[in-house]
Amino acid sequence: MARIPLPSAGRLKDILEAGQANAAQAPVAWVTAAFPVELVRAMGFHPYYPENFGAAAAAKKATAALSRAAESRGYSSDLCGYARAGLGDCLGEDHPVGAMTKPAVILGANNQCGTLGRWFEAAARDFGVPYFLLDFPPVFGGVGEPVRGYLRAQMLELAGFLARHGGEDLDRDRLAGIIDLANAAGGLWRQVLDLAKGRPAPFGFFDACVYMAAMVTLRGTQAAVDYYRLLLADLGELAAGGYAAVPGERYKVYWDHIPVWPRLSWAAGVFAGHGVLAAVSQYTEDWYRRFDPVRPLESLGEEYALAFVNRDFEERLARKMRLGADFGVDGFVLLSNRSCKATSVGLYDKQRELTRRTGLPAVVLEADMADPAFFDEARLTERLEVFFDLLGRAKAP
Repeated sequence: MARIPLPSAGRLKDILEAGQANAAQAPVAWVTAAFPVELVRAMGFHPYYPENFGAAAAAKKATAALSRAAESRGYSSDLCGYARAGLGDCLGEDHPVGAMTKPAVILGANNQCGTLGRWFEAAARDFGVPYFLLDFPPVFGGVGEPVRGYLRAQMLELAGFLARHGGEDLDRDRLAGIIDLANAAGGLWRQVLDLAKGRPAPFGFFDACVYMAAMVTLRGTQAAVDYYRLLLADLGELAAGGYAAVPGERYKVYWDHIPVWPRLSWAAGVFAGHGVLAAVSQYTEDWYRRFDPVRPLESLGEEYALAFVNRDFEERLARKMRLGADFGVDGFVLLSNRSCKATSVGLYDKQRELTRRTGLPAVVLEADMADPAFFDEARLTERLEVFFDLLGRAKAP
């Protein structure tokens, strides 16, 4: 995948690395991707993301070796590719992308899927460290009572757990300051993502998969704010000069959730070769969150309860359509992800409903976000060729 020619790419890299180095002075807490890390930081811990390790291992095509190590210890090949990569690194002797950071505590949440809680529970046993599971009831519609009270009680319980296991006492002013930084970075990320609305756009989903790193790993820090200020300035300069992420852009499409990390460059090339910009995705949108520093514990619980996978079918479908309308897409690409059953359930129903309700073409691709053994390039190419032809027919006068 060709990288965007950012004028200050070196400075962005330095900010990211310095932010990681500064944060890493604290004791490490493993966290799931949609975990209230703002509270974790406020309690004096450095959040570490095993899912991010899984994505990095997939991008570097190291998941096959790591999966074999996990499977040799009895874990099923049907497990999530991220989980197999993480378990394989912890249980095996080889570390092809560097050993995972050993945690002081492990914090799981079930607002994404059931696998994460079990994976983290197993890792806590292997490392011999305390484990805390944050329970998010599924959300149908909005977050009302008694769920709000239940979530607030859990946030207080989490704060007590962290204080008992090496953290600091809860300081609400410090937490409010961290939330302010998270909101500032989130607002900048929102502006970066919105650049994909332009025609031609200087930025798209495949680029966002790279530049979301600071929102994932440094949420709630000044480093993340500095990173996105600089990124937004760079991209704004490119947009003003007419730079196009996809030269000759003809169509915009929505990509549903996680990319196929080992073949990210391949996908970007195929789309660009047909003048198609993957402009928006639930996956990169999910990192844009807004919290209330006046009621920090409550807003953290309520906001993370609204993680995409924790919503009902109609809300998932409605959000795809809202994003499609906001970004002016011409069609929908839905990834039936073998590793992530929670994001893939009902996709063929959604494909049918998206086309029925919007009149736009949609396609379902079958692959795995991490495991290249389940990537059939010929079949995917054939499906995409048919889809791209439908895009052209739909826009024909």
